[in-house]
Amino acid sequence: MELIFSELTYETQEWVTKKLREDGRALCEYTFASNYAWSPYFKLRLARLGESGIFRYMGETHDLYSFPFGGSEEDKRALLEQVMELCEKEGETLELSLISRTDYECLRRWYPGQFLMAANRDMSDYIYEREKLVKLPGKKYHGKRNHIARFMDAEDWNYEAITDENRMDAKSMMDEWRERRADVWNVELEQEFGAMTTALLEMEQLGLVGGLLRKAGRVVALAIGEPLNQDTFVVHYEKAFADVQGAYPMINQQFAEHAAEGFTYIDREEDTGDPGLRKAKLSYQPCRLEEKYTAIKSEVVFANTDDAQTAAEVCALWKNCFQDGDFSEFYLKERATADNMLVIYRDGKPVSMASFLPAVYHTEKGAIPVRYVYAVATLPEYRRQGLAKKILICGSELWDEPLVLCPADEHLYRYYGKMGFACAFRSENVGARLSAAKNCCWNFHLEQADPETYAAVREKYLSERKHAYLSWDVQAIAFAFAANEREGGRNLFFVPESVPEKKELLMYTSEGKELVIIETTLPEEVLSRLLPELLAETGTKQVRYEIPGGMILLPERLTGFEVPTDGYLNLTLD
Repeated sequence: MELIFSELTYETQEWVTKKLREDGRALCEYTFASNYAWSPYFKLRLARLGESGIFRYMGETHDLYSFPFGGSEEDKRALLEQVMELCEKEGETLELSLISRTDYECLRRWYPGQFLMAANRDMSDYIYEREKLVKLPGKKYHGKRNHIARFMDAEDWNYEAITDENRMDAKSMMDEWRERRADVWNVELEQEFGAMTTALLEMEQLGLVGGLLRKAGRVVALAIGEPLNQDTFVVHYEKAFADVQGAYPMINQQFAEHAAEGFTYIDREEDTGDPGLRKAKLSYQPCRLEEKYTAIKSEVVFANTDDAQTAAEVCALWKNCFQDGDFSEFYLKERATADNMLVIYRDGKPVSMASFLPAVYHTEKGAIPVRYVYAVATLPEYRRQGLAKKILICGSELWDEPLVLCPADEHLYRYYGKMGFACAFRSENVGARLSAAKNCCWNFHLEQADPETYAAVREKYLSERKHAYLSWDVQAIAFAFAANEREGGRNLFFVPESVPEKKELLMYTSEGKELVIIETTLPEEVLSRLLPELLAETGTKQVRYEIPGGMILLPERLTGFEVPTDGYLNLTLD
């Protein structure tokens, strides 16, 4: 049966509303009124199949789809199968946006290894307890109460539900709000204003409720919302004159008290990544953020390492390629997250993988976030199919950040060079220059290093001495510490007795008869004087201290960025 997509109309309102509420999603996008008001700008279309429906948002470059709503799981999956066939026929990649955590889990269960899914923090809905928005209790709301008190000082205010009698007063306030922003007006604001106008003028037909606030008879704020599910009310629009002290917190409090009466929670939608809006929404102390996800049909997907079977399969792939005992279990537990390891499935299992760990690349031109590519591996029987390359390309596009990696040998330098990686970090065999000095004078005392201080000391040292280097956050250093200690290594501060406020870093371990220096800020001459003690302590005979080289791949937006070739890498978790 061919799917037919048609415009959203009032004739479908009852059916759509019923089906959306069957699922009980706490996401602001899943209401008829919201989709109807925004439909001219998203070119929204609706398709129905049996007891389920789906929205299609037609963009200039590609289309987006909602998750199927209403009906049983079987109904939703049947509709999704039809959409997948349609996208394949039209040569488009299926992208579902924005979907709930429950939808996310359904996709993983229905189509393991077929969707690249990630949460979008900028689009997470802020969920509040209604009672707290009404009463604003305790110290955390002290500032809100003060602003409201100033608004109420003259006793010349009142709150009104929006009806036919005052609707045009509300519309006049909106028009003035728009005029005040003429110098910053843009397409996004115009679209929001248009959707809000539709919501205001067609409020009753859409099942919306509104409230306005007057000060000395003049409308200074308004809000519009609707029931979202059985226990949650959603506020779609809220506007106030910022120069009227207390107008925003007052309309927030009054609308929660009057319009959302009987509901436990209030959804105040997302912050879209705007710093000011995020600060404002967080200041009201949300009880939770309702995550939303995007899901793209893809050969490359995130590894679901929270799932025991997937974790076991990834560990089997890791051990087959690296032969490093139980380190893979340790890594998955301590370092892997839901959004930092990409894999490709073949024959029902992950056969190629790579992790992408956040770091910061510093040069004289400034600091930029990067992803350090770690543990690139493909099962032997699936090699020579370009799977690792597909994962790296996907990672580059997904994060739109430079990729940094440390090739294990010259062959891999050539391999990554063909992909566009350039040498950016110089390798150096420091150990070849070291020899244990005789008659060592021990002028240090030892302290166990902590990740926070280590990160600060390391950053200061490198910023003063290196033109380019990679820095790591405390979480990464804590992992490196734990990985070193589980192999019997030590993470130390050497504190000179003559300058007790100065700390030098030393991470080391032993492999057979070799003392392995992982990283240190100690001058070579001092390190040479310490070697007799370190060799004796570890029972080793010789030292190995190699600073690894590395490469970088720049995203297209950084084309032309001049990459130094003598950067410092190290602490690469290898």
